[in-house]
Amino acid sequence: MIRKGYRKSCGLLFLLLVESVVFGQAPDRRVVDNTLISAALPRIEVEIDKSFKYIGRFPFRIRNVAAGERHLFVEAANGKVERMFIEQFEGFLPHIDNFYRYKFENAMELGAFKFRQNNYAYSNKQARKENPFSEGVLTEDFLKIRGFELEDELMMSRFVAVVSEDKKHEFILYYAENVSESDHTLDEFYENDKPTAIWIQISAGLTERSLKSFKII
Repeated sequence: MIRKGYRKSCGLLFLLLVESVVFGQAPDRRVVDNTLISAALPRIEVEIDKSFKYIGRFPFRIRNVAAGERHLFVEAANGKVERMFIEQFEGFLPHIDNFYRYKFENAMELGAFKFRQNNYAYSNKQARKENPFSEGVLTEDFLKIRGFELEDELMMSRFVAVVSEDKKHEFILYYAENVSESDHTLDEFYENDKPTAIWIQISAGLTERSLKSFKII
């Protein structure tokens, strides 16, 4: 019988091999003193608050349309993730004739880029049912292999920028907290798919904390 952890580990290794063989060498990206330094797509340095610990990166693929990589930083106690910060590099595959269509009116200017920002909350279990190969599911599996446990309900602050002239590459920052820290549940955040007054209030604080968690140099 194959252990679940072994199967997940092999799956992530397979993704690494696919990335190197099919998509070629990724741009040079490394973390130095909690600062992620990317040489291209985009060329950027993002300093993460010292309360977070860098635990590594993994590649992902979105069907046969796009691919990228995620770099993860976590703040944890006894292996349980309390907060998480993700830097995601993503782009359409060469054969895909498409581009990112975000609008950046009234967008935040951080460093040399304009970012659209939004907040949302979700259930890991529900995400796994809907798409077992999504970035969120791969993130949870990646954390488990490294001895970290994620709570089911998370709330995210998301910052997205388009980082190439052809608009085929994007860069996303995610700041995550456990919904349980709000003393509420996910069910209290939405009603008929619309945000409740509770979520609107909590969301404002989430945005403030997320902006304090990183700095673009």
